[in-house]
This record gives sequence, C-alpha cells and structure tokens, in this order.
Amino acid sequence: MSRRRRQLLLHRQWKKVFHEIKLAAPTSFNETIVPGSNNLGKIRRFEGFENWERRLQKWADDVEVYLDQNIGAEVYPFSSYGVPKTQKRKSTVTKNPTPSANVEPREDTQQLDGTRVHGKLKGEYPDDGSSFKPMAVQQGEAVVPHTDLADPGKHVWIVTTAALPWMTGTAVNPLLRSAYLCDTHDKVTIMLPWLERSKDQEKLYGQSDRFKSEEDQDQFIRNWLRNVAGMPRAADNLNIMWYIAWQETLENSVYSMGDITALIPDNEADICVLEEPEHLNWYRAPGDSWTKKFKHVVGIVHTNYFVYAQEQPAALIRAPAMKLLCSWMCRAHCHRVIKLSATLDKFAPEKELVENVHGVRRAFLDVGKELSCSLTSSRHKLIFSSNAKPTLYFIGKMLWSKGIGSLMELMKYAEESADLQVSVDMFGNGPNMDEAKERAENLGLDMTFHGAIDHIELGWSHKIFINPSTSEVLCTTAAEALAMGKFVILPSHPSNDFFTQFPNCLPYSSKEEFVGNLYYALSHSPKPMTADASRILSWEAATERFIAAASISVFEAETWNKTLSAETAGIDINLPPLIKNEERLRELTRPFHRTRNRYRQFRSRLAVEVRRSKVLPLPLQEKVLEELDKRLDIDLDQILSEPKLRLALSPAELDKRLLDFYDNFSKGPGGDLLRIIGGGANVGAQNLYLKRQARKINEGRESGSRSSLSSNSLITSTGTNDLECEGSPVATVKKALERNLRLAPKRSPYKPTTEKEPDSGIIGSQTKGLRAQYSAKTTVDYSRRCAVKGWHCGRAMMPRTSQFLRSRSVKTSPVI
Repeated sequence: MSRRRRQLLLHRQWKKVFHEIKLAAPTSFNETIVPGSNNLGKIRRFEGFENWERRLQKWADDVEVYLDQNIGAEVYPFSSYGVPKTQKRKSTVTKNPTPSANVEPREDTQQLDGTRVHGKLKGEYPDDGSSFKPMAVQQGEAVVPHTDLADPGKHVWIVTTAALPWMTGTAVNPLLRSAYLCDTHDKVTIMLPWLERSKDQEKLYGQSDRFKSEEDQDQFIRNWLRNVAGMPRAADNLNIMWYIAWQETLENSVYSMGDITALIPDNEADICVLEEPEHLNWYRAPGDSWTKKFKHVVGIVHTNYFVYAQEQPAALIRAPAMKLLCSWMCRAHCHRVIKLSATLDKFAPEKELVENVHGVRRAFLDVGKELSCSLTSSRHKLIFSSNAKPTLYFIGKMLWSKGIGSLMELMKYAEESADLQVSVDMFGNGPNMDEAKERAENLGLDMTFHGAIDHIELGWSHKIFINPSTSEVLCTTAAEALAMGKFVILPSHPSNDFFTQFPNCLPYSSKEEFVGNLYYALSHSPKPMTADASRILSWEAATERFIAAASISVFEAETWNKTLSAETAGIDINLPPLIKNEERLRELTRPFHRTRNRYRQFRSRLAVEVRRSKVLPLPLQEKVLEELDKRLDIDLDQILSEPKLRLALSPAELDKRLLDFYDNFSKGPGGDLLRIIGGGANVGAQNLYLKRQARKINEGRESGSRSSLSSNSLITSTGTNDLECEGSPVATVKKALERNLRLAPKRSPYKPTTEKEPDSGIIGSQTKGLRAQYSAKTTVDYSRRCAVKGWHCGRAMMPRTSQFLRSRSVKTSPVI
C-alpha cells in the first residue's frame, strides 16, 4: 500500500472519530466536589477514543471497584459480574461491606490537653512505627505549639529567590502567599533578593525596570500588590526586607551573597518558610543553620532540578549529584518539606508530604466568573463557542525543557494524520526562542512568537491553552487558564494530577489522545466554572492548605517519636538505578538465579541425606540441618534497579551530621573553591565577598544606598574565612598562578632578600650581570617553557648563579 493511500485511510478513520467526538455530550462539573478533595472518578469528561490501554485500565478499575464492594462477603460471584443491575448481580452485592482486616477506621476523638484530636489509622500508622507518612493537620486536631502556623501571634518569615518585576513563579507565588498571610497574621516578613549589580538587573528585569535603590523596588512591589493583585491592605502591612544577591549567568538564577540568617533578629525568629530550600542553600555563605535560627522551618520545593540536570552537559554525573544535593539541602535545613506534586523524588520521607499550596490571583477568577455568566446567558462570547475560530496558545519560558519541542511534534502529527491544521500563538521569552522559531518554520507549522505578556491579558482572546511540559512541578499557568474557564490540554503526568479534577482539563497519554482532546476542545464550549471549583483554585484555599500542611500535629509527633525508638529505626536513601535497560538486567540476573536454584537443590538433597543418616550424633545433626536451612534471600533485580542505602541513624542525627559536614568545608578557607567547582562561578566566593564587605565598612567607603548594611547584619565572623590567608590552599593556588603565568616570564625565580650582609651590593650587581648574560643565550621558547614550570625550572636555568650565591652565603627566597 502506498504512503498516499495509507494517509487517506488514516484521514478517513480520523473523520469518523471526529464525528463521534463532536456528538459527545459536554462535560459536567459535579456538585459533589469538596474544596481540597480529589474526586477524580466522580467527574465526567471526554476520555478520548477507545484503545487497548484504556480498555485494560477500565477493566482493572472495574475489578478493583467490584472487590471493594464485595470484600467481606461470603461468596465472590464472578460468574455474575457484568450482568445488568436489574438481574442476579444486584442481590449478591452487600450494601454495607465490612472493612478490611488490616485497616481500621479512625477511632473516636480523644482528649489531649483539652483539645479535640482524632485517633490513629492503623493502615497508615502501624504499631511498630514502620511506613510512617506525614499528614496535613485536620480540623480540630492538636498541633505542636511552635509549629502552629495558624497562630496569628507567630512572626512568619518567607525567604524566596526572585523578586518582581521578574515575572517568575518563585517571585509571584511567595509574594502572594505572604500577602494572604497578612490577613490572618500580625507579623509577616518576606525577604527578597536585591541585585546590587546593574548588569544583573538589566538581564532579568530589562532596561526599563532597573532600580537605583531598594526603596524604589520596594515601592514597585507594593504598587503591584495594590493595583494588580488588588490587595491594598497587604501592600501597606507587609514587611519587605532585602538581601544582597548576584545572578549566576550560566544557570540564569539568583543567589544570595552573604549570610541571610544574620539579617534576622533572634527574638523574632519563630517560623521560616524557605521557597526553594535547595536553591537557597547551594552556595550560601557560612553562618547559622536555618534550623538552629528558627523554631520551625518549612521548605516548599518549586522546581525539579533533577530533570533540568538531565538535559545539561555531563548529565550522567551531574544529574545524580544534583538529586543527592537537593535531598541533602532539604533534609538538613527543614523541619517540614512540602512538595507541590508527586513528580518530585523523595527528599526526606519522614518530613515531606505532597500538597498544592499555590493559588491564582483574583483577577483570573474574576475572568472565569464573568465567562461563566456569559456562557449561561444570551451574552455568549463567540470566541468560546463550539464553532468559533480556533484560538490556541502556549505561555511560558522558551526553553526546550518546557516541552515546546514536544508541542511542535504533536501539532505536526495532528496535521499529517488527521488533517487538523490550526495556528498556535507562543507567548514568552527565553534562550531557545530563536531556535524554536527556526524549527517551527522547518516543520511548516503555523506558530507565531509574540514575546512575554501577562497571562491575564489573554483572558478573552483565546479558548484553548496547551502545556506539553513534563518538567514542571506544578504549572501555574495551567491553574490560571483553568481559573479563566479555558480548555487546558496537558499530558497525563504526576505534576498535573491536581488539575485533572476540573472538567475543562483534558489530559492525554498519547499523541492520538492529544489529537482527540484537541478536536474536542475545538468543537465544544468550555464548562462554566462553579463557585466550588473557583474556591479550590483561589489563594484563600491555598493558604488554608499551606497552614495545614506546614504545621505538625501532636499525634504525628508522638508517632514519629515512637518510630525513632524502634530497634529497626533507620533511614533508607534511594540511589540512582545501576542498570536501566531491562534486557541487560535480565541478562545479568538470569545466571545468578539459575545458580542459586541449583545450589539450593543441592542443599535440600544434602539435608535429606543428613536426616536419614544414623551415624552423626543427634546434636551435630541438628546443627548441620540448621545451617543447611539458612538462605540468603537477595532480590538482585531490586538491588540493581532500585538500590537503597540503609543508614542506622535517626533522621535528627543524620541532619546534625550533614550540617556539621557542611560547616566544616564551607567555613574553611577552601569553601569558596568547592562552591566554585560545584557550579557557582560567579557566586561561589562567599568568604571573599564577606571580607571585602567588612573592609568597606571598616574603611568607611560604603555607598549611601547600602548604608543600612552594618557589622551585625550581613558580615559575620570573617577573621578566619579569608581566601588569602597564609598557608591556605586558596592562597597557594593563587600564588602559583601568579608566579607561573605573570611574574615568572618577567623576573628570575630568585632574588636577594633585603637583609644587609657584607658585599651585598657587589654580589647583587654581579648576579644581575650573570643573569643578563645567561638570559641572552637562551631562546624565547625555552624561556617560556621554563617559566611555566616554575621555581624549580628557574633554578635549573641558572646553575652558575645559584652556585655563586651559595658560595657567598647570600640568603635567597623564591619569587612568589
């Protein structure tokens, strides 16, 4: 069959599928949704066309539901499964199934210090303390006092890695979180990075949004809260503090310069929220640990750095190292770790939980509310009708890691297989924008690149939002698009599980399903957002989820203490798989399993012979049989595919040792070198930066814009943390570089000291003459080779001079 014929048949099949999709009933948003719940199975939506994977999954789900309904029944009527409910099956299903034997419902409430708390759930918290999983605090549950984020008297500090006008997630979300906490708390302070170098501001903020002082940027942020976010009270009451930061050009990220913890008064250090705790601590300056400074530290993980490391050079080494480093930073510097989605790997299982603590601005919810009114009335917006002109868009950073390459492949497949040709508007800036334009042109796709724009401006201009990224932890733009009532097409991925509870979200797991979802969105109108759905996406609900997830209940603390007291207490650290190829894994494990089975057969036969023997004494016979019955049960497949490192340490002891290890190398003179080697080329010299700032303060040459900087604010102990201290590895390397690359070609590696001795002047003049005479006889190339080799080469260059100086007892020292 020719290619043209196959394409025509494929187009015909897609037309049939499109006809079925167009006749499909609109999605519905059930009123049973409760804010914060996950009723994925109760919401009807377009599920794509039938395929074997979907059918097998449906069968598995049906069997699971059937077993749940009939658990504890006397018989399992599988023969009647699938029969309509009006027939025999209806009488066999128990109406009140008994619970499983190993899972008990929560006990009734118990009193603890006069506070109502719930009992334990055996299925989640066994008596031996194993399989412990942290949980969000339930309503009315007792909370450990110093972790109670709901206490309005607590001073909450939020530290983040970006600031407006840089419209990135780590700048907007922490700012809105702190603003909404101002409604319930008396003291909320957000710490933002101040880019003291103008070139860094120009790269991140643009030429028109540079600031001369912190006060100017402070006023800009408060105006944004007042005018854009619509929060005038928070704009007046929110405390904003700044820490000095520089941009790391290679990573396009911002890192602090100096010790942030030194800026915070000890008497106000109650609760700290670290937005991106791993990012804040990679290249941090020597100083107090966050867990020593604050009574309770909460870390919110925003970014999946492991995925980004897999796309960078030397990914084979860099990605596992990044994974281990992120786990180390989160474990050592946080009491509680909140992951925005399950796509992130485990950092500290005894501390972490998964919860979406982000919301969307009221402006997006207002657009969705207005759209809902127009869809249910005669004022129907033509752009959102079922027969409207296709309006698709993508908004985000122009990076290949954001899935723009996958989007191009999917659109190309839709065009070639289903003859579905639509244009896509691309909004955003990034380093891969020019490459993306070129690739779209080469593929013949109708993609228009518009540059950066505020997402709210697209509220009434586009109907369908596509986000093909799987590197996101939680896509903020997807939540904003859902809040505005748009169709959102995104991949079936753990990072998108939170969004699948909304009817306008159309997840896909294959390119065929993407095409089906795309046509469904083109041929239908989005479902109006209800009040409950809008509430789930709001910042009010996100703040409630954050307070519940960040606090630690008394029940959890007691269970955790019981876990630590167990004899088997320890920590399992997940390591990268040794072998990823399944075929290679089977080749390695097959001989091992075959040999082990043969050896076990031999031991079994030998044991039978020993039992039958009447020669061996009975005690010896029993001992031999006991040894033969021993087996080494090793799951080699699991060891190679999912290796784990078991540490016989309590988490608290491990955290302490990690912090001590970090302090030992970061506070020493070689700490800057390690940070620079680790990737902080521009921001790794923290000790040197602290010394220079201390020198400025001592000499009184600091500029007026930084007059707030004092000796107890940013500068801590700098006497021993000096890159240039005598005898340190840094000083040795620096002197060697200066000697070999700059000084050696210009002067001899020996020079007389200033100590006066008899005939020192004569000896100096004679030495100078000898050197000049010897230098004239050497070639330029030989001089350069000897100069690069350093002091010993210089000594070899002038044996006569060295002998002459030694004969006159003149003290010499190498030039450094």
